[in-house]
Amino acid sequence: MSAIEIRQAGHDDVERLHFALERLSQELGDLHATGPDDLLRHGFRDPPAFFALIATRQAETVGAVLASPLFSTTRGGAGLYVSDLWVAKTVRGAGLGKRLLAAVADHAPRHWNVTFVKLAVYHDSADARRFYQRLGFEPREGETVLDLQGPALTNLRTCS
Repeated sequence: MSAIEIRQAGHDDVERLHFALERLSQELGDLHATGPDDLLRHGFRDPPAFFALIATRQAETVGAVLASPLFSTTRGGAGLYVSDLWVAKTVRGAGLGKRLLAAVADHAPRHWNVTFVKLAVYHDSADARRFYQRLGFEPREGETVLDLQGPALTNLRTCS
């Protein structure tokens, strides 16, 4: 098997990144509402809303991870929120998911001084939960993820 290279995604990788994220959405049965233009607009501006790493084997995209910065007053420091992690079925079990997560923590700008990585996993994704738990991820006691979007977000914005 050829070596897999992991590198930070740049403008020229938007199609590769979109390919990987679209595959992830398909495998999870999720709606994929993000297009290449969205990735370009939000990930490759100054300042970017996220950064991404791409894993390739020769010319084939075999993995990707997308992360954003966050700050926690309860943890007293900066962290990364990993919103997307995808590894091609053809290379699963070879340690690429772990390598991508390690690389994303390492590629965060040094001045962020990242002290934790946070992510969400679907309740029905038993394999993903086991994978993350093997790496040391744990459920955050007393925490429930809430989401605000669409008309509810619009209504909230009118209160400012």
